Amino acid sequence: MGFKDFFSSAGRGKARLARNTKTVINGFAQSADRYAAMEQLLEDGSKEAHTAVLRRFTVTSSKTIEDEEEKGWVYRRTIALEKGILPALKQFCATQSNLAWALRIVEDVANETEEWAILDAILAAHPPGYERDSQTKLQVLTHLQEIDDEKVVGIVSGYLDDEDETVRFHAVEALLDIGDEHCQRPLLDRFVHEKEDSLRLRNRVLDGMVDHGWSVKGRREEIAKHIGKAHAIKKGRIVRR
Repeated sequence: MGFKDFFSSAGRGKARLARNTKTVINGFAQSADRYAAMEQLLEDGSKEAHTAVLRRFTVTSSKTIEDEEEKGWVYRRTIALEKGILPALKQFCATQSNLAWALRIVEDVANETEEWAILDAILAAHPPGYERDSQTKLQVLTHLQEIDDEKVVGIVSGYLDDEDETVRFHAVEALLDIGDEHCQRPLLDRFVHEKEDSLRLRNRVLDGMVDHGWSVKGRREEIAKHIGKAHAIKKGRIVRR
């Protein structure tokens, strides 16, 4: 921003936005200062200002109780904006990590079409594959398993091939929680995958097969190679020993 721009109305607005954003994401600032900054951002009302308020969810302040109170305050104030928060919410979800609070807001204010637009943006930003921090993937998988939509199984199944074992295990849990018959094939495909080296993942798939009473018809031989000592195949189904 040039010298002349600084003294223009737009320039002052940008400087104020930057200053308040800096305060909001400063975990060592005084709580009262963060509240004041967030109030000014909400009064601004722009998508950029609303996105800055949402960034409060991305930092942890030095005082635990204040931290939770402030995040709860942001949650309540943003859902009160109803549809007005959606543009910022989509931008935030596509560019930030630690989306647990943001996804709660999505549940409260978005309709089905709006929710999928936001989820698609998150999924595009965090596809299966290597990622240094898997937190966002775990949060979106948890969110997806609560959605009653036939395309969820296909999306979650894609994360069975993630490089992070925790993400793969979480995808297994999500599919078992959904419990649809269409979940069985991708789970067994992962179970017999030659590169799968997670014992807990394989055991979880087997326990899920037991709990759902799914048949192993047509796949008995390949499953038997990896079944271990805790389970067995009897009468075409997995049982616990």
